[in-house]
Amino acid sequence: MASAKEEAPDSNLVVAEVAHFGSAFYKFLRPYGLIQATVSTVCLFARVLVENPHMFRWSLLFKAFSGLIAIMLSRAYSIGINQIYDADIDRVNKPELPIPAGELSMKQAWMLVTFDVLAGIWILWLTNADLITTSLYCLGLFFATIYSAPPIRFKRNSIATSIGLPLITGIIHNLGILYASRASLGLQFWWSPSIVFIISFATLFFVVISVAKDLTDIEGDMKYDIRTFPAIFGPKSATFFCTGMLLINYIGAILAAIYMPQAFKRHIMLPVHAICALWFLFEARKLDKANYTQEASANFNGSLWKLLNLEFLLFPFM
Repeated sequence: MASAKEEAPDSNLVVAEVAHFGSAFYKFLRPYGLIQATVSTVCLFARVLVENPHMFRWSLLFKAFSGLIAIMLSRAYSIGINQIYDADIDRVNKPELPIPAGELSMKQAWMLVTFDVLAGIWILWLTNADLITTSLYCLGLFFATIYSAPPIRFKRNSIATSIGLPLITGIIHNLGILYASRASLGLQFWWSPSIVFIISFATLFFVVISVAKDLTDIEGDMKYDIRTFPAIFGPKSATFFCTGMLLINYIGAILAAIYMPQAFKRHIMLPVHAICALWFLFEARKLDKANYTQEASANFNGSLWKLLNLEFLLFPFM
């Protein structure tokens, strides 16, 4: 009886430790980034199927699901490697994250990102991904690394960040998915109007996100000499830049619908992008009225991710 009583606390301790690690791991993943990767991957694949419904096979779904897992692993690596090299900055900007909060050790963090890389490449090997798909995947991992890691560390420079982040997430990620999706159907890749539109739209959107994401981090970035647009020019000017860039994006989408009716559905493209532009202006106005506090800046950044996800969700139907 005594031994049974002694084992119960031990088992409870193990469960508590596992739960604690699971919670830290969840925060380390920054789920909003994985959500966007999942939404964009599924919707881009769906668009290719919508354009080629006669080529659908149930066996494709298994390969597509495996590809989705690989994409999520690559995005988890990008998020994780950034937190590892930003640990000191995050102690000022985001002390609730697992590394600065002491919930996850640096060794555990390195083990997780190493697993992400190895598991992602292993999935590509298992699914017999071709050379171009594998190269685009590895190129994304490479740029994610030099964005965060010294000695290059693109994120130290605002201009490099505004190029590097859209390059990784706007071009390489989306282009790789579209190429792999068409290849899985035995189709050659070509720059159709829909492909040009979504890659251009997403790339410009990520330019905006690359600036807006730093609105909450001004204090820590200035302390560690990370020269972001908000740190150099102030949050109001940075938000004004974001507003102009995103309005150009939405106006471009509206013009594409007007002048290319053979490629896009006007009855969807016109009202949706007009409404999204008004939504964004409303969020920018809210941020200005809140005087660019950290909480308001975080909410503004979250609204950008929602707008981007909405664009991808509607893409198969445009």
